[in-house]
Amino acid sequence: MKITRHRYTVKPDYVAQNRQNLDEFIAALTAASVPGLSYRVFLEEDGQTFLHLVTSQDDPSAVITGLPSFKTFQSELLASDPVVKPDQVGMSLVATSGDSYG
Repeated sequence: MKITRHRYTVKPDYVAQNRQNLDEFIAALTAASVPGLSYRVFLEEDGQTFLHLVTSQDDPSAVITGLPSFKTFQSELLASDPVVKPDQVGMSLVATSGDSYG
């Protein structure tokens, strides 16, 4: 299993646009129906920091980066001059309890 965490902080005036771009990207990713892929996006309590948690059986990067809506999300995010630039960390599952939440 591949697990990746992405995290970044946007300026307050970009939060709504980022959410809209994410909605469009997630809708396209859902329509692509990639087996074994879970892509979750969280907004931290500060209301500006986004955390993406991606779990998959195989490397999903080709599918994700091939979506036009992802390209729009990514290019507009970088053009917005984020407060904290996106970072990426690979992770390993150590323990879990219960089913995944939806």
